[in-house]
Amino acid sequence: MPNALTFELGHTCRNHFAVLDCRDGGPPSDAALQDLAERLCTSAIADDMLVLEHSDRADVRLRIFGSDRREAEFCGNGTLYTAAKLGRELQRTHVTVETASGIKAAADLGYAWKIEVGEVVTLDRELAALGEHPIIGKPLYGLLRAGEPHLVLYRPNEIDGFHVPRCDFEDFCRPLRDITSVDGGVSVTMIFEIGFRSVLIRTFERGARRHTFSCGTGSVSAVAAVFGTPRNGSQFHVCAPGGGHDVSFENDRWHLAALPQPIGIGRLEDGMIRLPLDGLLRYQYACPPSESAAHLEPCE
Repeated sequence: MPNALTFELGHTCRNHFAVLDCRDGGPPSDAALQDLAERLCTSAIADDMLVLEHSDRADVRLRIFGSDRREAEFCGNGTLYTAAKLGRELQRTHVTVETASGIKAAADLGYAWKIEVGEVVTLDRELAALGEHPIIGKPLYGLLRAGEPHLVLYRPNEIDGFHVPRCDFEDFCRPLRDITSVDGGVSVTMIFEIGFRSVLIRTFERGARRHTFSCGTGSVSAVAAVFGTPRNGSQFHVCAPGGGHDVSFENDRWHLAALPQPIGIGRLEDGMIRLPLDGLLRYQYACPPSESAAHLEPCE
């Protein structure tokens, strides 16, 4: 691994990322990235590690690694964060991000960034293969892939409401991560309330192997599972412990919007994180407290 890399901390709706910028030089080996992701993402520093590389097809190439050492195909919140970072650097309102699941277009809405997620695919065959698993027959919305695979279910009797302690939520979801034949397991998104074009969720992410305060692909999966394929132009809101996402269906594709926020920029040198304290930024609301963005404010 190079002796020094630009290192950034940030979040989208409290889904935290460690960002390595490898665009100026050769990226570390995959083994080195996996080792670093395992160290960073099993700590309180980050849920996932984002690696930025040069792209011949888009403005940047984004790679995503979790504590399980696997490289994810997509991360909604991570792509939003990357797009916002690029927008600031390039002083542009439209950028493109190359991911393992394709090139994603992103746009600055003023109060948030918006990205194209793409299609949501139902994994009916993998779900049917579960046979008589105890979860079948309970309020289950299905197994869907919105860039990443999610098992979407309604709150079971074993979970005592939205404010169930994190450890109890994780204890229930952890065994479900590997119940399907999906390579790398599945994330578990649990729906607690359904309103008019809105849902309240919590997610156990397969890559992080724990509960995260929000999940972009989980938000899209939950909306698609509950409301099906809507008309083009339909808008939805998803609330999670870390804040709110806007989810929309346009041009036969799903889109995701939220406000990413940096925390601090430093250096990763000789395996040590050097993050100047005087450069750390204060946590803010999930969006500016303006009338146009009120629907994206954090949920209580």
